[in-house]
Amino acid sequence: MILSILSNFSDISFLSRFVIVAIVSGFIPLTAISFFWFMRQKKQLDFEKSMREMGITSSRRVKDTYSIGNYFFPVLFAFVICLLASFFILFTENFAANIKDSLLLAGGSYGLEDNEAIINQSMVVIGFAFFGSFIWSAQTIIRRLISYDLSPSVYYSAGVRIMLACLVALVFSFLLGEGSYFELDTSIAVIAFLTGMFPQRILSAMINFYKEWLNPDKLNTEDLSLYKIEGMSMAHKERLQEIGIDNAQNLATASLTKLLIETPYGARQILDWIGQAKLVCYAKSDIDKLRSVGIRSIFDLKKGNKSRVALREISDAIGIQTPLLEIIAEQIESDKGIDSLYKFHTNVDDPNKDIAFGELNAKAESDAVG
Repeated sequence: MILSILSNFSDISFLSRFVIVAIVSGFIPLTAISFFWFMRQKKQLDFEKSMREMGITSSRRVKDTYSIGNYFFPVLFAFVICLLASFFILFTENFAANIKDSLLLAGGSYGLEDNEAIINQSMVVIGFAFFGSFIWSAQTIIRRLISYDLSPSVYYSAGVRIMLACLVALVFSFLLGEGSYFELDTSIAVIAFLTGMFPQRILSAMINFYKEWLNPDKLNTEDLSLYKIEGMSMAHKERLQEIGIDNAQNLATASLTKLLIETPYGARQILDWIGQAKLVCYAKSDIDKLRSVGIRSIFDLKKGNKSRVALREISDAIGIQTPLLEIIAEQIESDKGIDSLYKFHTNVDDPNKDIAFGELNAKAESDAVG
């Protein structure tokens, strides 16, 4: 079965294989060029609209972050990996017969006389793991391109993911195929492809398998997890981690303009997340109790009647210590940065400004097209 999979690649003509290699590797620079030609100006317009809505004047520009120079090495890195990997897969028969032994491909069978089967299996695993990881990365790049969010780090992430997926799939095949290489013939390509799509899940499965030996320490960060933020999905969490935001404290202290430029999220969503993150940092394990009475962010503590009597009544109702809520309210009230955020939050929630800025943005887009 494995030998038939490898031989199928040799049935493709040289020109066809060369075209496939060109398409796979050329996809990387093509998306970067598309972003610069069609998407970057739209992202600049969206950023300017958000600044006007919040009443902020900023000298920052999108092209300062998304400059051509910042893309050169990330795009080159991903391009070279895709070029080498696709060439390896499609022209395997040109060098496969010369591989007599390999530490990487043979694993625990390295040095044994009869290890041809495991070497052939390893080449199939690497090939299909590359297919899976490339398709996943291509989907991510296209999605980020459409949302005007194709940052240079995406290409580094894609290249590293492809290498990680191939290595994890190879190690996983050694784990599954120990002493029974031929029993996996009917499923090894599928397993490798799925490992390429989801390498972290397979890696976690292997860690759990050896958890008695590994027993990794767990960081006590649950109270400040990004999942404590309402509306935070896994995709949002992974996107914020790309720019160094790993927990609620990082998000609470992040630059508003940086988030607007370097992520695809709008001003309303970012301000809401920052407001929630700041309250999570103050309340920690009591955040769910505050949310049960409608206090989900620092902005809610600045609205309405928040006298000491009202704070005591809220504390008694949700079962937290009264001094804690009073201290949180006092800290929020004395924080000038929170005052500015509250002002921005109020501005973006003004429906009249939405209409005015919508008309102004439409004019700006029309001028840009013209």
